[in-house]
Amino acid sequence: MSSRSSTAATVPQDGSDVLEKGQETQDMQQHEEKTGLPVNVLYPPDMGLRAWLCVFGAWWGFFCSFGYINCLGIFQEYYIENQLSSYSASTTSWINSLQIFIMVFSSVVFGRVYDMFGPRPLLIPGAILLALGVMTTSACKEYYQFILAQGICTALGASAIYNASMSAVSGWFIKKRGAALGLSVSGSSFGGVILPIVFRLVLKRSNFGWAVRSVGFLMTFAAVMSCLTITSRFIPKGVQRVDVKRTILMPYLNIKFTVIAFGIFLIYWGLFVPIGFIPTHASFHGFSASMADYLVSIMNGASFFGRVIPGILADKLGRFNTFIACCTTAGILVLGLWLPATGHVPIILFAALFGFASGASISLMPALIAEISPIHEIGTRIGAVSAFASFAALSGMPISGAILLHDHNSFTGVAVFGGVTLIGGCFFVGIARLVLSKGKLIARV
Repeated sequence: MSSRSSTAATVPQDGSDVLEKGQETQDMQQHEEKTGLPVNVLYPPDMGLRAWLCVFGAWWGFFCSFGYINCLGIFQEYYIENQLSSYSASTTSWINSLQIFIMVFSSVVFGRVYDMFGPRPLLIPGAILLALGVMTTSACKEYYQFILAQGICTALGASAIYNASMSAVSGWFIKKRGAALGLSVSGSSFGGVILPIVFRLVLKRSNFGWAVRSVGFLMTFAAVMSCLTITSRFIPKGVQRVDVKRTILMPYLNIKFTVIAFGIFLIYWGLFVPIGFIPTHASFHGFSASMADYLVSIMNGASFFGRVIPGILADKLGRFNTFIACCTTAGILVLGLWLPATGHVPIILFAALFGFASGASISLMPALIAEISPIHEIGTRIGAVSAFASFAALSGMPISGAILLHDHNSFTGVAVFGGVTLIGGCFFVGIARLVLSKGKLIARV
């Protein structure tokens, strides 16, 4: 009797088609012999329809996760002028900061879930939570309601989709990882362009509730598209004991990992300052409410190219080199252009240039971590860094709001805080780059 027949004889006669462990192992060994791939790898990297379908799905995943985050400045300005007008800018900014914090911090959990079970258990619940959070936000009137709906529920859904998208693409690609991540993350730029325009147009014709619901319908469609197309290149590990010390704490004993994490912390501290406050800054300098909102679309439109082009260049010039150059430029723009800007032209110019320069901060961060991580711990390692950096995302805008209040609505201190932390973060990432290149200033790293 053949081995397959004997195996079939041992399968319970209850209609179950579950293979026995021995047959599963045999099939995996045959897979390795035929393909030359390890038994837990399903497909080769950097090629195939599934790989590029994953990029397509991740594009939609970033559209409805970070694309929504890129619109926070619009909500910040609207809340200050309407439902939450009795609260200070610093207090109101805690809604957006909490949303960013939970979205990024949850990566430490969702990254581990991805490594064990793959993308599906993240994408489907994430889509449900995202839709629920946005739709309930449309009915909010009180401060605590916005905290619960937008700050917590929407953030958890967006985080699940974001982590599944980022980890799946990082796993599918090695040589083309920078380009693939750049294309995927460009979805957040497109979301950051379209969602504010939809919000403002519907708001003119209807009310806040329907404006937010219209945004929610688009985000739900995007989430469904990501659920249908994102897959993993690997066989999921299944349930494993969570070794916090080994997977989360031990990587920080590596000097490269530690300085990268601290550098990204500082970059996140400064990155969300212009993103969150540019509409408010523009309103203080004579922009109409609609034009101030369109600055967010201008910034995100430019960041589309800032995510794609540096991603392609990173595969050729080095991912660390490209990341450091772009983020340093973003910090210089904050100090050299946003700080002194008061007129319409320089503020619009800053929005476009900062959008382009800051694009790499999101698209290339996973590539930096993937460069120094075992391939089966990429999701967990990205989660560990994201959890640490989330505290910067949580505190960055409230600190800026407090500075703004202290300076009596002068943005000088806010711009200095944002620009210095961006450049400081690049300094620490640069240390890791020198360690990797063994001290060589000119090297493809």
